Amino acid sequence: MKVTIDGVQVELPAGTSAIDAVFHAGQDVPFFCAHSYLSPVGACRMCLIESGSPRKNPDGSFVMEGEGDAATPKIFWFPKPMASCTMQATEGMHIRTAATSDVVAKAQAGMMEFTLLNHPLDCPTCDKGGACELQDRAFEYGYGASRFGFDRRHADKHYPLSDFVILDQERCIHCKRCVRYFEEVPGQEVLDFIERGGHTFIDTEEGGLPTGFQGNITDICPVGALLDNVARFRGRNWEYDHTPTTCTLCPAGCSITADARNGRLERVVARENREVNEAWICDAGRFGHVFASEARLTRPLVRVNGELVETGWDEAIAAIRAGLGGMNTADLALFLHADSTLEEGAALEALAALTGTNSVDHWPRYPAEILSNATLNDIATADAVVVLGADLGEEAPIVELRVLEMLRGGILPPEYAHGTAIADLRLVERPARKPEKLAVIGSASRLSGNAGTFVEAANVDLLTLIRPDSEGARAALNLLNSAKNPVLILGADVLNGASAGAFATQLSDLMARTGAKVMAIPAAANSSGLAHLNLVPRSGGQGYSAINHTRAAFISRLDPVATGQSLGGFTIVHDTHLTATAQAADVVLPAVTNYEKRGTTVNVEGRLLPLQQAALNAGEAADLTRTLAALAEALGLRTRIRGLKSAQALLQTRLGVDVTDLPEAGAIRPLGPVYDAPTGQTHRPQLWTERMTLKPDPWKATWVDRIESLVDNKWELPMAGTGTSVTESSVTGGDD
Repeated sequence: MKVTIDGVQVELPAGTSAIDAVFHAGQDVPFFCAHSYLSPVGACRMCLIESGSPRKNPDGSFVMEGEGDAATPKIFWFPKPMASCTMQATEGMHIRTAATSDVVAKAQAGMMEFTLLNHPLDCPTCDKGGACELQDRAFEYGYGASRFGFDRRHADKHYPLSDFVILDQERCIHCKRCVRYFEEVPGQEVLDFIERGGHTFIDTEEGGLPTGFQGNITDICPVGALLDNVARFRGRNWEYDHTPTTCTLCPAGCSITADARNGRLERVVARENREVNEAWICDAGRFGHVFASEARLTRPLVRVNGELVETGWDEAIAAIRAGLGGMNTADLALFLHADSTLEEGAALEALAALTGTNSVDHWPRYPAEILSNATLNDIATADAVVVLGADLGEEAPIVELRVLEMLRGGILPPEYAHGTAIADLRLVERPARKPEKLAVIGSASRLSGNAGTFVEAANVDLLTLIRPDSEGARAALNLLNSAKNPVLILGADVLNGASAGAFATQLSDLMARTGAKVMAIPAAANSSGLAHLNLVPRSGGQGYSAINHTRAAFISRLDPVATGQSLGGFTIVHDTHLTATAQAADVVLPAVTNYEKRGTTVNVEGRLLPLQQAALNAGEAADLTRTLAALAEALGLRTRIRGLKSAQALLQTRLGVDVTDLPEAGAIRPLGPVYDAPTGQTHRPQLWTERMTLKPDPWKATWVDRIESLVDNKWELPMAGTGTSVTESSVTGGDD
């Protein structure tokens, strides 16, 4: 299909929208309401173009103009400018943008003037200032001056839609992105327009927005009307250090941007990854970052006369050496959190080989590591999905969102030279969903309310599906058998009881019989990656559940005391905060969070994803790789893994993958065999942990509560480069 834009002819696939044709040709057109993953509705009327197409005679030939060889098909132009986001480009179409059409330029300037009629001029205090689509487009396509001297409409500027999202009603331009997002993505009709004309405003039902995915509307709002309450008034957009990285709160591995200012993590926003999270992240990933900048451990602690006192790394190493004096290095057990990077896992495996210890473990994990062969796009485009023993809202929320995408047709927007399609005309407003394509077996969850078949069962295993003893379970099995591209999702309730031998055989037989692909949700962000390293108890060694039987233990970012476990002998803790375990330890070494690391994780699909280091002030905190090098020094050993590069070189030898040059969307690579062992305890997934919130219940904490909490805890505003701070009295000074 050939289309001519401003005199430039381009070739496009059938079905392309006119707005994508314009951008594909390298031209520009302003828009506010269109969004790559939402239905185009033409609400803002900014993407106006002039368009015309050739017509055919009754005999099928084109109506021509000109004579002889100079004759060309005559273009019949629409009498008025048209919205390009809702128009499909057709063979032979001609399009004029504001670059070549005075009519379009005037129409767009008029629409801009109309949009700005009641928009407040508070850009200097607006959180969106500097990253506002309206601000940019007003500069590019507006008149540059207002002809209206009357007072603008006034409305509520601090209207809470929830404790996490604040609406400034004066700034709303009624693009309807937020309303369509809830209707089309999570399938929750909770937001809508109220009143009409100039009095129109958006509001939600009593009780506020549902938690789960509400924060995404703050990303897609083209102006500063919908604001992230956790990050509100914490900095201007040009003041942030933007770091593209990967979220490690769950195994989905969503692409995010971590925004830091003055060494504090102030905001997390979604970053597009078409293969993983598209343009969305969950509320925990967006709002649960406060722990990264509050009450951090920044220096080592050693126990002196029963009390932990701050010291330096040299003194901490000396304390470790004294504490382990006379002990065989093989008696030191090594435990790490399963969201540690592959590089950190390789460093710990190398140190275990040096010390000769058999007591090595990572947690959380399941007794058997089941590798997935389904991708997230496979789920979105499947024709049947069965969820067995999983609460995806707690285990991997983005997987839940991709299942909901499957229910509304699994339409993935195409990709052009300018990126993902801006307006995919196959997406429709309030799409019909097909719950009969989804079966859920297990406990009641948010997703089970969308399933055509739901079997509520407390104890679930693979036999529930292989040998169904209820009508619902038989319906789920029939769903797998009758579909062409089915996917089976396994969750914690099933995987906690999995064993390496029998479970794998049963699952393999089921996959062969039904043709289903499998996605097993790992216990933690990098459980899938660390399973390829020998980080499980060896013969005669102690696992994490038997930590109280160890003579000495090194524990990285795990808190066994908080879960009721007791410690054994001499204990070294490597953590970001003074946890219950750290308070009981002999030596505490400060750790960095995953926002501050460079490295690699493996998500639920088996996709290698890069972590980048955000500019946070972590004091003397160190990642696990450097900490293990210090620990080796205390033991009188010299490990060959002393930093990121040596760890990545070891990974290339150990797993056969080069993780130094991963594509932005990550890559799925075979990593070889997995190591598994009994765990001795059960893992219960929990997305929101206590350290991620200032209050035990984040949904009941208000912004006022947060301010009061900051003041009560004597929070001080960090001042870059001065080493001084503003007192708490300044914190209460108000929004301005």
